[in-house]
Amino acid sequence: MNICDYPPELQSLLNGMHYEEDSIGRSTAGVYRYFNDKISYYLKVQPSFQGLGKEKNIMEWLQHRLLVPEIIYFKSYNDLDYLLMSEIQGEMLCSDYFLDNPEKSVRLLADGIKMLQSIPIEDCPFDNNLNIKLEEALFNIENNLVDMDDWEENNRFETPLELFEYLKQNQPKESSLSFTHGDYSLPNIFGKDNKISGFIDLGRGGIADIYQDIALCVRSLKHNYETEDYTGLFFRHLGIQPNCQKVEYYILLDELF
Repeated sequence: MNICDYPPELQSLLNGMHYEEDSIGRSTAGVYRYFNDKISYYLKVQPSFQGLGKEKNIMEWLQHRLLVPEIIYFKSYNDLDYLLMSEIQGEMLCSDYFLDNPEKSVRLLADGIKMLQSIPIEDCPFDNNLNIKLEEALFNIENNLVDMDDWEENNRFETPLELFEYLKQNQPKESSLSFTHGDYSLPNIFGKDNKISGFIDLGRGGIADIYQDIALCVRSLKHNYETEDYTGLFFRHLGIQPNCQKVEYYILLDELF
C-alpha cells in the first residue's frame, strides 16, 4: 500500500521509516514492517468488516495478562482498519532455527498453551464457544468466504455446507475451557532464550475448549515438519492423553475460516 492512503496521523508516525511486506503466515490482512535504526513496528491493514477491531480489543484485554504486542495506533479509515503494533522479540517457531530444533519448538508450543490456559477467564468478555463458532462459519459460507483450495488433503467433504452440517450434528462436549488463541500455529508463536517471547494474530482469541488450540497446533506441527512424528511429544509435554476425535473436529471446523 501507499503510505499516502493511510490516515494522516498514521502517516506522521511512519514518515521516513523503511518498510517491507510480511508474507509469512495465513492472515487475510496486509502486514507491513516499518523500521528505522531505533525501532520497529508492524502494521496490519484489513477491510473494516473482517474483524481487526476485535483483534485490537482482544490485545487490549490481554495487556499485562500475556506476552502480546503493544498497540501503538488503531483507526478505521476509508473502509479499512489500521492496527499498528510493537514488534515481538525473538523468532517465530517456524524460523529456520526452531525448525532445525524440533524438540525445543514442541516444548515451547506446549508451554505457550499452558500460558494461555493460566489466564483467568472469569472476566473475559470474548466467548468462542462452538455455537458462536458455528454461527461465524455459516456466515463465511453464506458470504463465499471459505477457500476450499486451502482445505486439508484428507478433507472428505465436497462442499462447505456439507462440512458445516456434519460439524453441527457432531458437536463434541466442550470441557476444559480456557482462554484460547484461536489460530495457534507455529508462525503465530515466538520464542527467545528457550522461552516463549510472544503471541501474535489474536483476532480469533477467546474462551473455548482447549482443543481449539491443541488441534490447530497438531496440524501446524504436521505441516511445518512434514511428519506426524512430533505429535506424541507435544502431548507428553502437555501432560494429557490425546483426544483424537476433538483434534479432528477442530481441524475440520477451521476449514470454514
